[in-house]
Amino acid sequence: MWFLMLAHLVGDYALQTDRMAAQKGTSLRHLTAHIAVYVGTLFVTLWIFSSVTNLFSFWSVATLAALAVIFVIHWVQDYSKSRFFNGSKQAYYIDQAVHILQLFLLRWWLI
Repeated sequence: MWFLMLAHLVGDYALQTDRMAAQKGTSLRHLTAHIAVYVGTLFVTLWIFSSVTNLFSFWSVATLAALAVIFVIHWVQDYSKSRFFNGSKQAYYIDQAVHILQLFLLRWWLI
């Protein structure tokens, strides 16, 4: 699970450029780029983890479907947060809690 949490921190914060962060609320292109980077980080993390541990098959429909679902949910979450909640702390905390819940469900689904 800590691999997924690390991937979350890297994808949602470290690899999100200042421009993405500033414009994802007004630009669908920047929002989609941010989500693609986030899911790409999860993709690489899961690929490495599956190669090292052999606990699950990375190139399975379940893994790729899970990443697609996370892409859609994360996109809707960040879009909703930026459009309807105007950067409130409560929206941020709920957003992060749902992201972490998704990671727990992803781990449960795959392993």
